[in-house]
This record gives sequence, C-alpha cells and structure tokens, in this order.
Amino acid sequence: MITLTQLGYLVALERYGNFRQAAKACYVTQPTLSMQIKKLEDDLGVVIFDRSIQPIKPTPIGQKILDQSRVVISQTAAIEELISEARDEISGELRLAVIPTLSPYLLPLFLAKFQSSYPKVQLIIEESRTSDIIEALKRNKLDVGLLATPLGEDSLVEHPLFNEPFYVYAAKQSALAKLETVSDQDLKNENLLLLAEGHCLREQTLRVCRQSRIKNPKVGDLQFASGSLETLCRLVETGHGYTVIPDLARRWESRRSGSVIPFSTPIPTREVSLVVHHSFVRSGILSKLIQSIKSCIPSELLKNGLSQRTIGI
Repeated sequence: MITLTQLGYLVALERYGNFRQAAKACYVTQPTLSMQIKKLEDDLGVVIFDRSIQPIKPTPIGQKILDQSRVVISQTAAIEELISEARDEISGELRLAVIPTLSPYLLPLFLAKFQSSYPKVQLIIEESRTSDIIEALKRNKLDVGLLATPLGEDSLVEHPLFNEPFYVYAAKQSALAKLETVSDQDLKNENLLLLAEGHCLREQTLRVCRQSRIKNPKVGDLQFASGSLETLCRLVETGHGYTVIPDLARRWESRRSGSVIPFSTPIPTREVSLVVHHSFVRSGILSKLIQSIKSCIPSELLKNGLSQRTIGI
C-alpha cells in the first residue's frame, strides 16, 4: 500500500537530489528514507530514481509517478485547508514563484502585511523566469506563480490582479529625456538595452518598440543583455542608451538618476496575474493572497483604461 509519507519522501528526494538532504528535510534518518523509497519501488515493480548519477534523477516512469504524487499531496493539503477554513484559519505551506521584473518591486509592498495577517502560512518564495514557472506549475512543483499574462496555457488558471503601464527610462542628457511623451517612432533600436533571452519583459519591450525582429540591439560598440532590470537602469544612468521599465519599477524614482518618460496613448501595459494549475483547490489561501496584493497596489493600476494597450508575452 502506498502511503502519503512515502510520496513525501519521493518529492523530497527529487527536490534535493541526494538521500542525506532529503532525509534531513523530512526529519528522518537517511536509512529510513532510503528503505521506504526502495520498498515502494519493490511494491510497484519499477525503478523511480536513477541512483547511478549525481544528483539523483527520476527515471521516465519515476517522473510520472512524482508528478502524480505532487497532485495527491496537494489534494490532501486541500482537505486540511477545508478544516482550517471551517475554524476561520488560513494556514499551511504555499510555494510561490515570481518573475524577476516583479519580485523586487511587488514583494516588498505586500509580503510583510500578508505574513502579519496570516502567520500560520509558511511562504516559500523563489524568483524564476516565466517558462520555468509555467513548467513547475504544470508539474505541481509550485502552488502559485506571479506572472505577466495572458499565457495561453489551457492547464493553468489566471487570476488578474492589476495592469501595469510601461515607461521609457533614459539618461537625463539624452534626446528622449527632452520629450514629454514617447511614441514608437521616437525609439531607435541601436540604443535599446534589453533583458537576456528567456525574460518575458524582453519580448514585451520588443513589441512595445515594434522591433520584434531585432535579436541583439547595440548601443554604439556595446552589446549587452542582462538578467537584471536594475543593471539595465544603472547602465542607462551612465549614458548607455535607454530601456523600458514597468510602473512599479518606475516608482523607485528616489533611487534613480535617469529620466522616466511616459508613452503616448494608447499606453503599452502588461497584465499581472496570480496563476495556478487547474487542479489547485486551496481557494481560501488564494483568495487571501489576492486580497493582500490588491490592497497594497496603487489604485490607478487596478483600472483598465481605454487609453491602454495590453502587451502579451
């Protein structure tokens, strides 16, 4: 008979890639964890993990078993949440992933308030790219993703939070800084600084600038792609071209020495949503997270005006 404890051991071993760390995370001895996983493999008649490589990896059939194990564990947690809701409690572990162009600006707004309001919730937060978050949500390795949407993924459910306008960020001495508003025609590809491949804001920036065919824009002799939006901002401030930043990043004006220039209408905007797998059933904790985030967002971002145009990813 398969037990929830054994399924928890499987998930831990996949996460850590070795028996010692997995056993420590499960608060059992290494021989106990190893014995239980071997017993499960013998009972099922399959090899779940390839132990010949380090870190240990699931076999093809093992990966399918792990994917289903996470669903079972998640569904079991939902039962516990039903009981908590009946007692007017919000508790349990919540695994949240945030894209890098949101995390430094959005997390500080709501995180302390959420933790203070729901101290029994154990938040596990990571920063990751959109494609990695989508894959983790599909495999139930994550509970919730904070992403730019729409994603166009049938297996995922999107809960829109707010609409975030884009701005041009340029050096104060640049020609762009002299403009009251910026249009597509004002932007030159040779001066555009971009995030590295794989970041959704990179593709959105190219669409905003209508330069989607450009793979590696240059600034004079400089060709640069960063994984950090703040790095791009620092380069702009030293006189290297311009970049496109979302509204929450723009609100760090006290930390910036460049010029923030709004776009002319219709203003390019991205939709920000909480995203879950369609099998996610912990509606109570999701609802509280949505409320906490919306309560901390500037009110103007909660409106979807006719003067905006949403830029997909």
